[in-house]
Amino acid sequence: MIRSLLRQGEMAVLLAVALVILPLLLLLPPWLPMLVLCMLALRAVLLRRQAVLPSLYLLLPLLLLAIGGLWLSLNTLVGREGGAALLILLLGFKSFESRQQRDWQVLLALGFFLAAMPLLFDQSPLAAVWLAISLLALTWAMLILSGEMVEGSLRSAMQALSLSLPLMLVLFVVMPRLPGPLWSMPHDQHVAGTGLSDSMEPGSISQLVQQQEPAFSVVFAGRAPAVSEMYWRIMIFDDFDGRRWQNVRGLSSETVRWQGGRLVSYSLTGKPSKARLPLLEYTVTAPAGGVLEPGNLFKLARDGDELFRFQAESLLAAHYRTVLSRADQDFYRHLPPGNLASRQLALQWRAQGGDGAGFIRTALQYFRLGGFAYTLQPPLLNSEDGIDQFMFSSRQGFCEHYASALAFMARAAGMPARIVTGYQGGQFNPVGQFWQVRSSDAHAWVEIWLAESGEWLRVDPTAAVAPDRVAQGVSQSIPAMQPQLPVLGRSMPGWLLRVQQNWQAAGFAWQQWVVGYDAGKQLNLYRWLGLGDQVDSGTVLRAVLIGGSLACLPLLLLWRRRPSVPPLQQGRHRLVQALAAMGIVVVDSDGPLDILNKARRLPEPDYRQLKALLKEYAAMRYRQPAAPQQVRQWLRRVKAFRPGRQ
Repeated sequence: MIRSLLRQGEMAVLLAVALVILPLLLLLPPWLPMLVLCMLALRAVLLRRQAVLPSLYLLLPLLLLAIGGLWLSLNTLVGREGGAALLILLLGFKSFESRQQRDWQVLLALGFFLAAMPLLFDQSPLAAVWLAISLLALTWAMLILSGEMVEGSLRSAMQALSLSLPLMLVLFVVMPRLPGPLWSMPHDQHVAGTGLSDSMEPGSISQLVQQQEPAFSVVFAGRAPAVSEMYWRIMIFDDFDGRRWQNVRGLSSETVRWQGGRLVSYSLTGKPSKARLPLLEYTVTAPAGGVLEPGNLFKLARDGDELFRFQAESLLAAHYRTVLSRADQDFYRHLPPGNLASRQLALQWRAQGGDGAGFIRTALQYFRLGGFAYTLQPPLLNSEDGIDQFMFSSRQGFCEHYASALAFMARAAGMPARIVTGYQGGQFNPVGQFWQVRSSDAHAWVEIWLAESGEWLRVDPTAAVAPDRVAQGVSQSIPAMQPQLPVLGRSMPGWLLRVQQNWQAAGFAWQQWVVGYDAGKQLNLYRWLGLGDQVDSGTVLRAVLIGGSLACLPLLLLWRRRPSVPPLQQGRHRLVQALAAMGIVVVDSDGPLDILNKARRLPEPDYRQLKALLKEYAAMRYRQPAAPQQVRQWLRRVKAFRPGRQ
């Protein structure tokens, strides 16, 4: 019977650990969590059949083979991915050497540690909910492993976690926060927070637009600018090889003179892409934590994939004037051979327009009236004369096609030009009062340098072809594309839109107040509470004492409501409950002999076990006081007594 109860606890441990592993299917190479889940399932089968476990001589080569496969998949065994993968692998093999209760307790402790691993990859509300579910499952398994009956164990686990919640919140708030990220681990350099690539060619942005992933969120101080004014710049491409634009040279220095514009203040939250984050053009001074590079691009002082927040001020509709040397002008006019028809057309535009501004007006008029179409699925262009094919044949494309064509035409006309990529627009969330910018807002536009004024002028050819794209967003600009964008291109029902907005607002609040609870916010809280102007050992100790006392109030109330019951009385009550399930009614006045007389119709093995338990009870209760350890061992055997289930 005792072994049967222990087997239930071991099964509960395997089930809880398997539940903890599930999120890692999306975060690690899928074969590894699947392998460990299969190992746990096999261990459960062996446990149920009480079969002999494989020897260490078999497990060790298999472990080395699995570690080799892990190395081939990740090329590392350390850092975030490598460390989490190695831990989950060792946990799977640990289950096959778990024989004693102590081994299962160690496996359970590894499960508690593994439950926090998904937070290294994702700190969203869903990750927090899954962590709570994992902790509940592990606590439930711990109770059953310690001898708790299955009936009511889930309720006990929920009660235990609920009572620990206030203290957990106090410790989260008052314990000193690190000024930097909690984990300084290597991360995958190929994962971009913004999703934008470091080069641009036909199709690169149109593929990104269909993903609908959140890129960053913004809160404006005061009145927000119009959607058509929201150009978020991240990268500049200055070299063209005939098909692909990329950054080759860039400006080593730049002297800028800003003229005009309206000052806008805002706070931005997002994950950097190769240490870069978007800025609303044009930003005058660099936000804290980074530098403002030539081209008005913001780069962090250090790379990382943690969530970053900063305050910034930008000038909207300002004149971006700078001096280009003769070498810089020649570089920004450089083109590879080919596309002769487009070159000739560009010279005609320049002759018709007269100056640079006239050229731009002629070019935009050509795009507006020339039968061009804005689409996510344009025909493929050849690599040799792709600009000619686009301008004179297909006339179908997305923003990268139009930006590439206009930048080429400007250079062909002798005007310095470059492409800027980033985001345009955003969606306002009225519930959370913030703007959400998604991957679908990715955009490309052109900057042309006017020699007459020495000004980099932003020119967006997409606005000439599909003005609704700039004014209202991509979802409203191409109604004919609804079959291609089943979610993005169609209007949501009102109830679904409200659900989406509330979920976004909840995620935004979570990022701001939980994930974003840093050293600065903690210091402000300490000052608001009157605990001091700095977070030192003295203020932390006072905060822990005050908060801990308040957190323990539920425990004190529960202790007063439920007086302590002696272990012997607890054991007798459990025996009475077990017999009641068999239809045997025991009253408070019944002694051990009375209970045995009423239980004579029990099966012989159950009757013998009950007799031994009552004999020990009588000895400890009426003869001489028993040692606490002896009472606990007896109580454990009482918990394992389940008549009628042999």
